[in-house]
Amino acid sequence: MSITIETAKSYLAAGLSVLPAVKARKCPFVGKWKTWQERLPTPVEVSAWFANPHDAICLVCGKISGNLEIIDFDHKGELFPKWAEAVQQELFNRLVIEQTPSGGFHVAYRCSGEVCGNLKLAQGIREEGKLVTLIETRGNGGLFLCAPTEGYVLKHGDFTQLPVLSAEERKSLLEAAYALNEKAVEEKDGNVGSALPDDSQFSERPGDDFNVRGDVRELLMHHGWTPVRVDNGNEYFRRPGKSGSGWSASLKDRVFYVFSSNAAPFESNQAYSPFNVYALLEHQGDYTGAAKHLLECGYGAVKKHEGVNLSAFLKKPEGDAKSILSLEELMAKYPKMRPVLIHGLLRIGETMNIIAPPKTGKSWLVTDLAASVACGLPWFGFPCEQGKVLILDNELHPETSAQRIPKVIDARGYSMNIVKRNLFVENQRGRLNSIFDLRSRLEEIKAFGFKLVIVDAFYRAMPGGMDENDNAKMASVYNTIDSYAAHLDCAFVLIHHTSKGNQAMKSVTDVGAGAGAQSRATDTHLVLRPHEERGVVVMDSVVRSFPPVDPVCLRWNFPVWNYDASLDPESLDGKLDEPAKRQEQPDIADQAIEAAELLEKPIQRTEFVAVLQMRLKVSRNRAREIIDCAKSLGIVEEEYFVDPDNKARHAKMLRRNPVAG
Repeated sequence: MSITIETAKSYLAAGLSVLPAVKARKCPFVGKWKTWQERLPTPVEVSAWFANPHDAICLVCGKISGNLEIIDFDHKGELFPKWAEAVQQELFNRLVIEQTPSGGFHVAYRCSGEVCGNLKLAQGIREEGKLVTLIETRGNGGLFLCAPTEGYVLKHGDFTQLPVLSAEERKSLLEAAYALNEKAVEEKDGNVGSALPDDSQFSERPGDDFNVRGDVRELLMHHGWTPVRVDNGNEYFRRPGKSGSGWSASLKDRVFYVFSSNAAPFESNQAYSPFNVYALLEHQGDYTGAAKHLLECGYGAVKKHEGVNLSAFLKKPEGDAKSILSLEELMAKYPKMRPVLIHGLLRIGETMNIIAPPKTGKSWLVTDLAASVACGLPWFGFPCEQGKVLILDNELHPETSAQRIPKVIDARGYSMNIVKRNLFVENQRGRLNSIFDLRSRLEEIKAFGFKLVIVDAFYRAMPGGMDENDNAKMASVYNTIDSYAAHLDCAFVLIHHTSKGNQAMKSVTDVGAGAGAQSRATDTHLVLRPHEERGVVVMDSVVRSFPPVDPVCLRWNFPVWNYDASLDPESLDGKLDEPAKRQEQPDIADQAIEAAELLEKPIQRTEFVAVLQMRLKVSRNRAREIIDCAKSLGIVEEEYFVDPDNKARHAKMLRRNPVAG
């Protein structure tokens, strides 16, 4: 089959970025081809290119081609048969497969989500003792020569009918390839802290001793890893939380090799010694602390001579940059503050806590904040810069989020089109991940360009077994989040709850459940505390990089909180926590339905408030909330009617929505 204009146009019609290529160099004929990673060529451009003869044709991978990715089996495709056996037959039959002139294979498919760059999946030692890549992917930034280029033969499927794989299906293909890796990569710098800083003090370092004697298998099982099978000296393990078949890592010759991209705190395609495993699982990556604890447990040996000093637990600053600066150097290097995201409260690269009592309406508040940043509009008087927002919600079902968010947008009068483009949600209920699990997804998240990431609720994102009252461990969690913020060039907001008991007499930084490090390690600590008036909270905050912020009162007006300047922020409720008061009242939605049933004829809002006060035995403010809830649910309408007592007078009145029944 020759390379014709019709062939190229059929690839283009299938949404593929197709280019003429030079077979001998395996590169595009069009020279600099970055343009075609960002836009598809036009039919006119394709016709002009392929009007002349070319000896090869290629496809650009990644987002531009509908998230096209291939798995490239090199070295004459020697691992392809083993990989094919490990892949589910039904999934294998859907793939597009071609053989290359060298005997290798290309396995092509599209992904339901954005793909990453090229990945090395399996390596091995071959001729002359060289480490060669046997299996790798081509994703964003990659391309490959394909049929009908001479020597490239389609064995199954067609590039114009590529299957679209789910994230789990793609993952199963990559894991099957990872499992064939023959050469563990070298341990990462920084993961090898197998001893205390001054090695001269030891006749045997604690970490080295643990690498020889430590029971890494038992350690993995203690943290939820499940042994699956043993094959040729490799013991395969399934990560915590993974159900069904498959495996995530292997253990051979006391080296733990991880090939899953969802096995935090471990990174994919990395090898770990027993000490690495111990430090990450037991000490959240604190290698010095891990070595010290192992010494106390009998691992390692101290040299027997005087003057031994084990107190120098100093960590070398990361990177090669100079860390000690004169004031002159400091001012020259950092002439400006970090960019502002929420004026007066939060900058890019910073972290903000939002602390409130349970069941206070924190999730509604979070949605309001996210919508404000998505639109670039003020949030309770604090101007926001516009940017994309990600809500990592581990409490609500996706159906609940899908209903709540539009209510807030409508209540604020924001543009739905703008918010839909800039607001993203990942509901994690039922598949909870810890904050450390984000490490393996940073590149995926970074591709979206988020300026704000909201974690709701923070306590459910804590790593398993971590005590939120442990200052050292909580400080390490916030350090991790700071590193995420720096890598993603965004800000983080963490939604957390207050401790039990009355919060009125506490300082702002003492409000919040858990260790004090939570307020000290963050840049902005914002709290909501009950006001003495029902349905009102006082929002107060302590900021690090802005002038002090005055407290304000917020009144609950379903489905949003609204600023109320008429109330005194100093009048905190010192008698009873707001949650206890709220629990005494019936659900507001039930009361809204009951209120609608009382609307037998159109009535003015002020009159209906009085009716509800009398019939439902509620306060004036509660009656107003019930009416607003009924309007939000669509069972009550508010519009202008002709006053029956005065035909010339029009009034804005309430009536029951006849469509809602």
